Amino acid sequence: MRIVVATTSYPEHRGDPAGHFVEAHARAEARRGAEVVVVAPGPPQTSFAEDVGAGRVRVVRTGGASLFSWPGAAARAREKPARMLVVPLALGGVARTLVREGPFDAAVAHWLVPCAFPLMELVKAPLLAFAHGADVRLLLRAPIRVRVAVVERLLARGATIRFVASRLREDLASALPAPLAARLVATSVVEAAPFDLPDRSSLEDPRPALGLASDRPYVAWVGRVVASKRPSLAAAAARAAGFPLVVAGDGPELAGLLGAGDHAGVISTGLVPRERALAIVAGASALLHTSAAEGAPTVIREARALGVPVVACAAGDVVAWAAHDDGIHLAPPEVEPLALTLGRAVRGEARAALVPDSPSPPRPALRLDRGAPG
Repeated sequence: MRIVVATTSYPEHRGDPAGHFVEAHARAEARRGAEVVVVAPGPPQTSFAEDVGAGRVRVVRTGGASLFSWPGAAARAREKPARMLVVPLALGGVARTLVREGPFDAAVAHWLVPCAFPLMELVKAPLLAFAHGADVRLLLRAPIRVRVAVVERLLARGATIRFVASRLREDLASALPAPLAARLVATSVVEAAPFDLPDRSSLEDPRPALGLASDRPYVAWVGRVVASKRPSLAAAAARAAGFPLVVAGDGPELAGLLGAGDHAGVISTGLVPRERALAIVAGASALLHTSAAEGAPTVIREARALGVPVVACAAGDVVAWAAHDDGIHLAPPEVEPLALTLGRAVRGEARAALVPDSPSPPRPALRLDRGAPG
């Protein structure tokens, strides 16, 4: 079987955290014996092929790295708006590659726009379209006629739309006419994105490289250092709780975070290979997750799979997860309650009553394991 995967994010090298969940999906399909062709923006010289189990993954890069790379297209476009000029060239390269590499037996699009629509219009094969979050938020900001046209087209071609969080599906459905919303809910599925996780015993203790004593507890914060993730709030809360905050990631907010006088105690690793980021999570006394807008944050699922407690602000499906997992502690997005909750989580105390920072009621829980792609 030949499967094509269209995505705007895929690791450029081993350990690159960008799009690692897309890589996990592609490799899982290859282990089942498929030939998987991943078409993604990025430096053409980073194209490669590898045998995975009984199958093969071949990654074809089509340019556009100035926009489609860490810490994400939105952040890079805000930093330098001129980067948006590469969109037609990058997506044109993807389109030409999809046509040249075909035909395919099945198609997968990671992100509804621009991957499922309009790029997958060029592939005549059954389509599985993933909605990860940024794509849904883009549709919600678009004029309603655009939003309706995209959803109608995907449903008309019989695409299976897989939302990684129930909140994402609810948000999109609520912004559609009732009949179309009902069709979307009836024909789509909700399942968190897959991820690969190394055995915990293979992860090295990160404390020596961080300059921390072997018995020094610390709090981890992992991800893109952008405003919506509220890294400054995390730094202030960790400091108030008396713990060093290890920030594993990079982005436009990092320089300001490290330069702020009230954020002493922040240890920045910058952008590190994914396995090192996982080692930092595994060695932490707690993971702090302060993002304001999420779908199904993989780093929370990774932390829980590694047995690390999580302190989070309510976003996406995190409230529903916390209702079924005593290791996820919720707190309002304020320094004092976050600090108090961090202290309880690190000490292993029973969590306080759930206090979501939004009025949304808990939703049905998603699977917190690594998931089964496809």
